[in-house]
Amino acid sequence: MSQVKGKLIIVAGPSGAGKGTIENAIMEKFPDIQFSVSVTTRPRRAYEIEGQHYFFITKDDFLEKIRQDELVEWQEVYSKNGHLYGTLKSYIDQALEQGKHLLLDIDIKGGINVKKAYPEVSVSIFIEPPSLDVLEKRLITRGTDSAEQIKIRLDRASEEMDLGQLFDYKVINAKLDDAVNDFSDILTQTIYQP
Repeated sequence: MSQVKGKLIIVAGPSGAGKGTIENAIMEKFPDIQFSVSVTTRPRRAYEIEGQHYFFITKDDFLEKIRQDELVEWQEVYSKNGHLYGTLKSYIDQALEQGKHLLLDIDIKGGINVKKAYPEVSVSIFIEPPSLDVLEKRLITRGTDSAEQIKIRLDRASEEMDLGQLFDYKVINAKLDDAVNDFSDILTQTIYQP
């Protein structure tokens, strides 16, 4: 790999912590940050664009990429069909060489793996709710999960918050504006230093 110019911004946190909302605000404030595009085996939805939303490949192709060590991280998302999602090393390497800053919204274990693979050019930020009670209220208010799914998400959130200690920074999303400002401050200190 030639001289690396770009940076990786690794973002993880429990479902319902507000990652997507914070990321959208950050990408408006820092327009040179690009959202990382993952590879997946799930079928493309009508509105999705190849290479913009995901890189869509077959399960056989995905398994071959695992065998060839072409993914920096991957996971199986447990749905009816067990779709696979991952991040291509070649995609990250090319973006870094071109001086792009990539934002990776990723599962916490995947984030830890990316950080291990790219320690010199990564900033990892864990988004955390102020408490599990607040997280539960957000998940209920969101109205997209059954009571059983909410319980699973809350159980997983406890484990994720423990693993979040392995990230470089933690942003507690109690109030959105404050969380966005905290996230911005981290980027200013680590990537956009004068």
